[in-house]
Amino acid sequence: MIQKLKNTDHLILMGDVIDSTHKDQPKLASQLADLVAYINNKYIEETLSPLTITLGDEFQGISKSIKFGVNSILDLEEEGIKRGFDFKLHYVLLEGAIETKINHEIAHGMMGEGLTRARNILTEKKRSRNRFRFELRDEKLPGLENLFEVLDGIVSQWKLADFKLIYDMITISNDSVVGEKYNKDRSLIWRRRKTLMIKEYLLLKTFIQEYVSSYE
Repeated sequence: MIQKLKNTDHLILMGDVIDSTHKDQPKLASQLADLVAYINNKYIEETLSPLTITLGDEFQGISKSIKFGVNSILDLEEEGIKRGFDFKLHYVLLEGAIETKINHEIAHGMMGEGLTRARNILTEKKRSRNRFRFELRDEKLPGLENLFEVLDGIVSQWKLADFKLIYDMITISNDSVVGEKYNKDRSLIWRRRKTLMIKEYLLLKTFIQEYVSSYE
């Protein structure tokens, strides 16, 4: 049985870079900082404590709602595609206790069982662990992790060389307009859209957003 929320419970978002030791460290640090800054700027009104890079390749923050926690994850993913970043992230979105005062300026100096549990989930070494992990107390939100696993099944097939095209197809529905940007025939863009499962990705993304919004 999922416990009822306590007044010390908050929505914690943590993430880290997969296989960060094999990346160009200065470049990675700069790119991750750009992603975090983008999310903090976009969701400043929906954040209790802004996303803060804690250990070089990890970040944490506190969101005001599941809706904006999930949207932060989706936007981190798409912004990475837009910018052509060649790394992926693990995520944990978890409702848990923070016993110390919330730091509204930077996500440092806070302690609590929820933060400890989120970090333990984030750093567990299971080979089979999902890239997206959720521990939410709302019993009406089962299956969210499974939905993201399906989403990741689509995204994991995308190649870095196609990221610019993929982002344009995600944000521009007109194949002719996309084709003009790449000097390609509309029918070729349509075929690429089918092969890359852009329609399926967008349908699933929209469903996830509506799914979490309906329980706010």
